Amino acid sequence: MPLSSSPIPQKNLIFEITTRCNHNCQHCYNVWKIPDINYPTDELSFKKIKKLLEKVIPETDCRVFTLTGGEPLLHPDFFRTIEFLNKYDLQLNLITNGTLLTENNIKWLIQHKIDIFELPLLSDKRSVHDSLSGVDGAFDKVTEAIVKIRKYGGRVILVFVATKKNIKDLEGVIKIAVALNSQGLMFNRFNVGGIGIKFMDELLPSHEELKEALALANHLSEKYSFGISSSIAIQPCLIDIEQYTNLSFGFCAAGTERSYYTIDPIGNLRICNHTPEILGNLFESSFIELATKEEVRNFVCTLPDNCLDCKIVEECQGGCKAAALVYYKTLRKADPFVEENREKSLVIM
Repeated sequence: MPLSSSPIPQKNLIFEITTRCNHNCQHCYNVWKIPDINYPTDELSFKKIKKLLEKVIPETDCRVFTLTGGEPLLHPDFFRTIEFLNKYDLQLNLITNGTLLTENNIKWLIQHKIDIFELPLLSDKRSVHDSLSGVDGAFDKVTEAIVKIRKYGGRVILVFVATKKNIKDLEGVIKIAVALNSQGLMFNRFNVGGIGIKFMDELLPSHEELKEALALANHLSEKYSFGISSSIAIQPCLIDIEQYTNLSFGFCAAGTERSYYTIDPIGNLRICNHTPEILGNLFESSFIELATKEEVRNFVCTLPDNCLDCKIVEECQGGCKAAALVYYKTLRKADPFVEENREKSLVIM
């Protein structure tokens, strides 16, 4: 996939405002949780956040700005940051575990133009959701938050992270999502990264489990006229995604205007939120300078050796390149879901 020689307008920016979190998820992909990595975990004051955003937003063609963490509400200047972002014409998305969303701050956030609240719903069973979150009471708090967001006219997208431990709970989760009048559900297979590297064998669903879950999601999406997307790549060489006509699928967007360039809590820029490789700091360099570095070209153009003969390799990219990089330490391998299931390949040549 060639990388444009001219700057690509950047539609999306992700800002990890803090590394702090009140959950302890085994599937967490935050890069500072990758074993044996010394990733910086400091965070900026509001004064520096303001300076950073005043610089980077005009440097891009950003239309969608996502605040995440860690748990973003734990930053002491979270609400001031939202208020400041209101001066720009942006779609504001908030990724949160939902446990700190009170009725008052939900009303405030909706009034201050949070367009989408992205919250996890990991099971229809309280015990399973709490266990995967690492916190007792998480299920009750997130479902209460969903109800209150909808009460005040906010939009909610729920996220189901499909692991071996909860994939059988998908039907119940979709039914809750529909009953609570959410705007859709993201079906994300567990993507190896962060602390999840330590638990891959426990969490990575099997090829057959994933096929069964996708078939169920496809059926329920039609039955309830309910939108379900899969943003963590499902490789067509392993599963024929064209048969799931009611679902939407995505692949790595690195190097395009749909890239998920990520700003960490101290202003470092990364290619996406799953890779720990720092391109540089936005206080010291422009966005364009960092986004056109050779490291970005290498990330975009390097393809897995065993995928080179595939006719759709430039679209599929071998799955999540960041997952391959953090797990295998090379872009020459496909992401772990592919490597673990190569014997099931449909062979698309």
